[in-house]
Amino acid sequence: MSTLTTRNQLEGKVTSVITGNVMAEVKVDVQGDEFVAAVTSHSVERLDLSEGDTVTVLIKATEVMLAKSSNPLEGLSTRNQIKGTVASVTSGSVMAEVAIDVSGGKLVAAVTKNSVERLRLAKGDDVVVLIKATEVMLAK
Repeated sequence: MSTLTTRNQLEGKVTSVITGNVMAEVKVDVQGDEFVAAVTSHSVERLDLSEGDTVTVLIKATEVMLAKSSNPLEGLSTRNQIKGTVASVTSGSVMAEVAIDVSGGKLVAAVTKNSVERLRLAKGDDVVVLIKATEVMLAK
């Protein structure tokens, strides 16, 4: 795989592929955390994805949302809810970078400084990482 600007890159195994006419749902186990990717059926065919394949889950930091909680949230359509712990918070004048330790490694969220302050996010806090399935990319 080429070097990418996407900071969030976690390796996992495909556990399920459901292909439709246009879109497909691919589930990937990343050290016990399940990531769901909604990708085009063409992409599944082009990558020749099938159950058992090793893939890299790719997520742009700007597509990662955070909830200050130790449990998944009910009443949301967001399929990817990964429990983690804040490893670090780096704030700029407008945006902040929050690094989160998850079972599969580390994820980074680029969120507003206002959100960090409003949630009072700090190192050691329990969070749930929220990522829409349509924002999860896969590489093989």
